[in-house]
Amino acid sequence: MSLSHATSADPLPSPTDYDVVVLGGALAGAATALLLRRELPAARVLVVERQERFGRKVGEATVETSAYFLEQLLGQAELLAREHLPKHGLRYWFSDRPEQPLGEMTEIGPARTPPVPSYQLDRSRLDESMLDAARAAGCEVARPAKVVAHEPGWPVSRLRLGAGQGTGQGAGPQHDEREVTTRWVIDASGRQTFVARRLGLLQSVDDVRTTALWSRWRGVADVDDAATTAGLRPVEALRRNATNHYCGYGWWCWVIPLAGGDTSIGLVYDRDLFELPAAGGRGAGEAEAGSLAERYRAFLAAVPGLRELLAGAEPVPGDFLSYRHLPYRSTRYADRGWALVGDAGSFIDPYYSPGLDHLAMSVTATVNLVAADLAGRLDGAALEAAVGAHNDRFSRSYERWLQALYRDKYELMGDAELTACAYLLDTALYYFGIVTPVYRLPESIANPSFGLRNRGSEAAFHLLDFLRRRLVRVARFRRGAGGYGRRNAGWRLYGPTPSLGLGALPMLLAGLRLWLRLEVGVLLRRPLHRNVDLSRPAPIRPRSAAAEAAEAAEPATALADPA
Repeated sequence: MSLSHATSADPLPSPTDYDVVVLGGALAGAATALLLRRELPAARVLVVERQERFGRKVGEATVETSAYFLEQLLGQAELLAREHLPKHGLRYWFSDRPEQPLGEMTEIGPARTPPVPSYQLDRSRLDESMLDAARAAGCEVARPAKVVAHEPGWPVSRLRLGAGQGTGQGAGPQHDEREVTTRWVIDASGRQTFVARRLGLLQSVDDVRTTALWSRWRGVADVDDAATTAGLRPVEALRRNATNHYCGYGWWCWVIPLAGGDTSIGLVYDRDLFELPAAGGRGAGEAEAGSLAERYRAFLAAVPGLRELLAGAEPVPGDFLSYRHLPYRSTRYADRGWALVGDAGSFIDPYYSPGLDHLAMSVTATVNLVAADLAGRLDGAALEAAVGAHNDRFSRSYERWLQALYRDKYELMGDAELTACAYLLDTALYYFGIVTPVYRLPESIANPSFGLRNRGSEAAFHLLDFLRRRLVRVARFRRGAGGYGRRNAGWRLYGPTPSLGLGALPMLLAGLRLWLRLEVGVLLRRPLHRNVDLSRPAPIRPRSAAAEAAEAAEPATALADPA
């Protein structure tokens, strides 16, 4: 049967062993397999997962679009309510001196519980649940198993599978080496980026130089109790259930509670603006002294506010991990016979949690593409056009999301007013442009942010990019003229909580008012400070070869989107 004449909802007759082989059985891979089987119940889907048991990973916080994907498209609302925590928005803390107690810090965050749901996830539990759901839907699961060779082709690709991780006592059945054939290979391998690496498509994005370090902790004090003791105003939204951000110039820490009682704490920083201090109070010339884990823990123990929460806490043994450089992308996201979903295609930064939104959008779009081919709805030319449009949309989305939301963003993070302004504007425009359309037209989740070539997408990108550039300009002026971080102590901004449609308007107006006030402040002070350099700050001093080597040698793992 030719592609052009196939009309059945069942997959096309094929000489291959499988219609689709999915590489990776965690959330991205399991969701892809599950949705494919729902779309085409007769599809032969194999999920290859290398780990006998999923390890802990970051990517623990959803935002509203990815929460909708999990709840409504994957049907996991009851599971999320039972096994994970509701997320109560974003909360920020700022200080203007090292010894500042929590009660004197600036606090920014919602006063009310957000009406649109999002979650704090225990990813290992969620990954197991989703793989179980894919298996129950009829997908075959090879676990622990891994791909040791890949021979791409069309309409037949060949994979050689071997034993995966987990060969010790208590491991599951091992898979002897075997060869399988498939029409489609879907790469959901995360930062392993199996297909993109082997096809030479992977690119590091080097104009944004961010690093992340993280661990889970036990015994972290409840920030709500600490806030009450410090005399802060009671708020309806639980401070603990928010993603709490402790911020400084060039860096921020996330603090995320998990349902089992542990707390995920990470540090993300721009290496051009910030250098992680040495452990034990050693001087800058000794920055290489101490392991990266020791320096991470020593830094957290000195962060105002966070220091109080960690006074009786301990990191989970063996849980510290890091990633030296965060942003990367594939130059293509699909071709005939293969496609990339989630972190296997690209990653930008954990701030604002774009990773799980990208996962939701890339999984949905890829399932639509592959299912249409398997059902015979695309002939050769139509498939080429669909693949081209898919690549164009995701490439454009990555470039514009990086530009409008993340370039130079870490210059704002040491100033409460600047960070608050960006948070209000970015969140309100996210609700207007992404969250509300998804809730009203669920199929729009297959369109990556800024990916479409239409007036609405163009206007949204240019507006966000304009606002980002103006706030960065204010940040540079304040650092040169004085006044950077001037409201980092004692300011309370319990801002509006956004909701769908016009419900995001109060947050947008609050952000615009704050932005205009910041711009007027620059305008009034500019005549006295005409020589302030508004160009990008020069990178901090070059780091020693020993420090670079020490960080490069530290263990690393896939980093999704914690905040």
